[in-house]
Amino acid sequence: MPVRRRVDKRGAAADAWDEIFVFGFDMLHRASMAGIRIDERLRPDIGEARSAWRRYGAQFLSEYGDDGEAWALTEFGKPGGMHAG
Repeated sequence: MPVRRRVDKRGAAADAWDEIFVFGFDMLHRASMAGIRIDERLRPDIGEARSAWRRYGAQFLSEYGDDGEAWALTEFGKPGGMHAG
């Protein structure tokens, strides 16, 4: 029987934003290694972060759990397509 390949639902681009969505900066350099521009304080361009939040935020929140409020949620509010619960 062939081995089924695991399908990444969000993709590498979305995963690269996870740490930034949580903390507001790229502590482990995952985002910068994925090509996301990071400044000397390890922070992304705020416009790029807002755009990424609109694209990937709902999926991120569905997987995030209850580990405190994520930086991006505080900074940008609920991503498009999400309703207050």
